[in-house]
This record gives sequence, structure tokens and C-alpha cells, in this order.
Amino acid sequence: MTTTKKEQPAMVRWIILLGVVIVLGGVWIIINRVPTGNSAAAGELAPAPVKGHPAPEIVLTSTDGQEIRLSDLRGKPVLLNFWATWCPPCRAETPDLQATHREIGDKLTIIGVNMTSQDGGDVDGFLREFGVTYPVLLDPDGTAAKAYNILGLPTSVFIDRNGIVQEVFTGAVNKAYIESKVPEL
Repeated sequence: MTTTKKEQPAMVRWIILLGVVIVLGGVWIIINRVPTGNSAAAGELAPAPVKGHPAPEIVLTSTDGQEIRLSDLRGKPVLLNFWATWCPPCRAETPDLQATHREIGDKLTIIGVNMTSQDGGDVDGFLREFGVTYPVLLDPDGTAAKAYNILGLPTSVFIDRNGIVQEVFTGAVNKAYIESKVPEL
């Protein structure tokens, strides 16, 4: 393909414009991804729902009316499981969560976080249907879901005994998978 002398300056302008857009986009990404010094003390990572970061603090009320603070559970590994009654994969994994709680509840604290604002279902009926005995917290305004950037259900967040996120898993988990994570926590 040959270009005429009239087309060459226009093509050069487009190439320069494209280069400027790429550079500005890169600068914007860097500025928005690099944490500022005031987000955490020097040497500490800000809470984030990603591996290696402290688990964001949540304070929610359980189905039996108790206020539970995530930080009060430090010293023992925690599995936060975000779910809803209308979610088929959530229903599928609940028996395994309950069996794991029953068998190794002394080694791992399982906490269900119900997405009631999106749910509209009968939470108590769901818990009775599956014989759930682990604590279930209600997140009616989505505060915990926002803190953990929950985009799909179910989502399980594995937190070690020091309060550090070790894994965020979206999708149904099973008993074998949960048990395989305990030694890492």
C-alpha cells in the first residue's frame, strides 16, 4: 500500500495521538494502582480481599442476634462463605460446609455471610433445611460484600490465624477442598 503526500501528515498525527493516549492511560493506571502512603502504616499492607493482605474488618449480626466482629476470631483460621438462598451452587455446597464444620470445627471457623439484600429468601428456612449449625451473619446493606469485592456467589474467603487472606475462591467448594486448605491457614 502506498500513501500520498497528503495522507502522510494525517497518518503521523494519528500515530502521535495514539501514542499520547497510551502514555496517559499507563500513567492513569499507575496512579490508581499504587497505594498512597496514608492507606496503611509503613511496611503494612492495606486490607484487601486478595492473598497476602489483611482481611477487611466486618462487624455483622448473626441470625441469632449476636454481633460478630471478624477481628475477634483471630488466632484460628476462618472461612468466610458469601451465599444466598436463591443461588443453586450455594445450596449445593452447604451440606459440605456443614459436614466440615461438624468434623473439623475445632480447627476452622466457618462463617456464612448471607446476602439478604439480594436474597429475599427465607434464610431461617434455608438453615433448617440444611441443618446449618455454623454461625451465619446477615449483610442486608452489602457492607461486607463491598469490603470483600464479592462479584459472584458463592464466594469463599480463606483467612489464616493471623487475619491474612490466603485465598478468595468464587464458586462452590467441597469438603475435600476446604480440608486441604486448613494446613495452609
